[in-house]
Amino acid sequence: MSPGGASRGAHLGAILFACLLVLSVAAFAVERVARSSDDVVNTVELAPTLEGGTADVTFTLAKPDSDVDVLIIDGNEGGDGGLVATLASGEDLAAGPHTYAWDGRTDSGDRAPPGLYALEVVLGEQDRDVKPPGRIEVPDRGYTPELGDSPDG
Repeated sequence: MSPGGASRGAHLGAILFACLLVLSVAAFAVERVARSSDDVVNTVELAPTLEGGTADVTFTLAKPDSDVDVLIIDGNEGGDGGLVATLASGEDLAAGPHTYAWDGRTDSGDRAPPGLYALEVVLGEQDRDVKPPGRIEVPDRGYTPELGDSPDG
């Protein structure tokens, strides 16, 4: 191969590499836009532990929904993700931020055992359920009983 041919080949390789790099960046940008437009529940904040008997759960709905369930589920690794407590059932929620407080009790009124718990938001109108990342820890001694509570829940 002549010296001019090698130089031309290297130049063509550099151009091809630059084109592939630009296309990769463009594909990444398009994917990010597509994903962000699909976010129905975002800016989720969970209290990391049950403190003083309650844990706050805050999330923002991108779109309103007339049939929203806000649930606390088992969040332990290897757990079944089963329902622990219902914070809202069939609520008509507008787009925007919403905050709920969990008192550390199950739907049956018992204290939730120590462990990790997660949030699940069920959007009935949109036929979607969202389990955002993050967990609420109920520590062995993280629950402050209210006046009149029995020591064993």
